[in-house]
Amino acid sequence: MVDTVLNSSILTSNQYRTQQNASALAEQDLGRDAFLKLLTTQLTNQSPLDPMDNEAFVAQLAQFSSVEGIKGMQASLENMVSGMRQEQMVSGANLVGKKVVIEGGSFIGGNNEDSVGTVNLSGEADSLSFNIYDSATGELVYSETKRNVNAGARSLSWDGRSKDGSVLPYGAYTMTASAQVDGKTIPLQVTTTAEVRSVKWNPQLQQLALEIGEGIYIPLTAVERISN
Repeated sequence: MVDTVLNSSILTSNQYRTQQNASALAEQDLGRDAFLKLLTTQLTNQSPLDPMDNEAFVAQLAQFSSVEGIKGMQASLENMVSGMRQEQMVSGANLVGKKVVIEGGSFIGGNNEDSVGTVNLSGEADSLSFNIYDSATGELVYSETKRNVNAGARSLSWDGRSKDGSVLPYGAYTMTASAQVDGKTIPLQVTTTAEVRSVKWNPQLQQLALEIGEGIYIPLTAVERISN
């Protein structure tokens, strides 16, 4: 019986620390009720011969109203952001299984799978060079050059093999392109196509990220076009 009473009345170390932290936070938080109680006490105990100035009283009320307004605005903004995030996640779920055209040349390929990169030439070029790099190591694994290329959309279909014909492993690769025009090298923007596997929220960028490969994500802003 004595042990039962002692156990029910004595706090453990963790319980004591939790209780003390909660008390400290409660003391630091000056809420609406505490502010009104403080203001009422101040008015009750002021000297009749030297009462609070009207300006000071109005200033305190205005400060209280401002704090309350900011708290209300913050809560509204947090609710709005949370609602937008949920709406984007629901919309993003509709992208799963869709094909997306990606700027920057990143794609998932290798293992005898065909991958296509596209560039747009504003005019004729003496040559057009495509280079493919392993995204993890930066190693050049394939290159191809076409001569006397006309203006317009031009593409390269890569079969996932190196220049010597060996099969490269499935993974993340990057395609770059450049054109030779009148002896000048002009870098070109490459677009590639990938299938969306899943979507998740990126808290750093505050936007959706699309999974285009095993654990490989791109920001939604990198998508140029979406198709079935």
